[in-house]
Amino acid sequence: MLPLASSRSPSDAGAFSTSWTWGALIALAALIVSTWLVVNYRRRDRTAQWHQPDYDTARDALLVLNRLALTTAVNGVTAELRELIDVVSRLRIAERRSPDLPFGVIVAQLEGYRANVLPRDHASRLTSDASLLNDQLALARRQGIQLEAARIAIIHVQRKIEKRTRN
Repeated sequence: MLPLASSRSPSDAGAFSTSWTWGALIALAALIVSTWLVVNYRRRDRTAQWHQPDYDTARDALLVLNRLALTTAVNGVTAELRELIDVVSRLRIAERRSPDLPFGVIVAQLEGYRANVLPRDHASRLTSDASLLNDQLALARRQGIQLEAARIAIIHVQRKIEKRTRN
């Protein structure tokens, strides 16, 4: 047996070990890359699952804002809209869940919208005193500004969430 082992030339033994080393190195690189990909995708999936309720809340708020943009807020009618109160409370929960996302800006804009409501008898007041027209138009403009600012803040939050879940 000894003569067979020594019958190999040293160059053949080196070629076997070099090819085995390259194969092992390629396999190790493939293992490292596949492990990194799995870890990265799992992290991204966890991030997406964490932010999904926040994204849904922002989407629902945008739907409510689109409906509210069609009418002016009147005290006791539109301003006390149950959906708006529900969305604001859900946005506050989302703000606590993800304090680094600007949900507080959306809440502030919606609270500003609710603060600029027209009185319930605004139509009868206008017929009796035309000087109130400018004040009521200013309130209606502020409502529109608050709604548009909230819409912009919602879109900003949604884009931040999408950016976090893509990377």
